Amino acid sequence: MKKLLRRLFVLGALAGAVYAARSYLQRHSPGKETVQIVFDDGSVRSLASNTTEGQEFTDIARKLVETGL
Repeated sequence: MKKLLRRLFVLGALAGAVYAARSYLQRHSPGKETVQIVFDDGSVRSLASNTTEGQEFTDIARKLVETGL
């Protein structure tokens, strides 16, 4: 009986660790994506995806990636 409980405990701990690691790695919070626009003169403009302008550029970039360009 003790051996069974020990195995169940180890199995539960392992499942919990896998679940915690998976949740940590799949965490996505809004605003983490950024768009960087580089102009000919070398200046750079960065926009977060939670802004209106950034969301427009992010949508365009996603469509380009989906089409394979």
